[in-house]
Amino acid sequence: MSSRLVALTARRAALQAECALQRDDAVQAYAGITSGAERIDRVVAVLRRLTPVFIVGGVVVVVALGPARAINLARRGVTLAIYALQARSLMR
Repeated sequence: MSSRLVALTARRAALQAECALQRDDAVQAYAGITSGAERIDRVVAVLRRLTPVFIVGGVVVVVALGPARAINLARRGVTLAIYALQARSLMR
């Protein structure tokens, strides 16, 4: 064989090995994305099932506490949630 053919054959083998590695990396990345999406899908399904419970609970809280106290409690809850999200993002 000519030296050019040997070099091209070696280059082809190296490129095929590199493609196989990249393919494996893509499969692993896709698996990670899929597992994350499955978790989110489960959370959304649970929230959809519990939406009526949240609505009834909110109405009960408003009736039990009164509108002014319920709004104050909701405002404090939102503030606390924002602080928690900021703290979580800082810890990453």
